[in-house]
Amino acid sequence: MEKAYSIYLDATKIGTTRFEYADVPMGVLHGKINFLNIESPYALFRNHCKRHKVQINEDEPMYKFIDTIVIHQLKVYFENGIELTGWGAAITGMDSEEYEIQFGGISPELMQREFKHYYDEYFENETH
Repeated sequence: MEKAYSIYLDATKIGTTRFEYADVPMGVLHGKINFLNIESPYALFRNHCKRHKVQINEDEPMYKFIDTIVIHQLKVYFENGIELTGWGAAITGMDSEEYEIQFGGISPELMQREFKHYYDEYFENETH
């Protein structure tokens, strides 16, 4: 069974992710964000980034599409309440589709321990 990781922005839980993908050698996890009672994720992230002077790589208001750099107030927590550590999380997405969270800076030790299935899959494929 896949684990659900809680996503918080400014200490408020905004959703969860299952981190469906990983780039093991780069130490990056990717996952779809399942929002909790957020009418417009685009507005939420855009307003947050403007208020906290977080760089937005791409902002398309007409399509409600946004792509950000690491948002330091965006936190991810394990099911046991411990914060995921690394460089931090960035988001990409569009209100009419879905949003993805990318979390970078995952240590090899953490990747091997917590995301063992990705770690094992990568190194198994490397040896073949």
